[in-house]
Amino acid sequence: MKIDDIALADAETLAPVLLAAIQRLGQLGRSGAVALARQVKDGDADFDEAAEWIADIAAGKLTD
Repeated sequence: MKIDDIALADAETLAPVLLAAIQRLGQLGRSGAVALARQVKDGDADFDEAAEWIADIAAGKLTD
């Protein structure tokens, strides 16, 4: 998937791409986190909401 395709992707298409990206950032450790942090703008409500959902998933609080 190209970055330009993300804006039109549905949840089922985007989820595996996001999972792979998050896993790779995890493998990169702190350098991956710092690279992501450089991309996130302060006060980005969409990012903040997504981060909350990801935290719920990581904690096992979100299921089908």
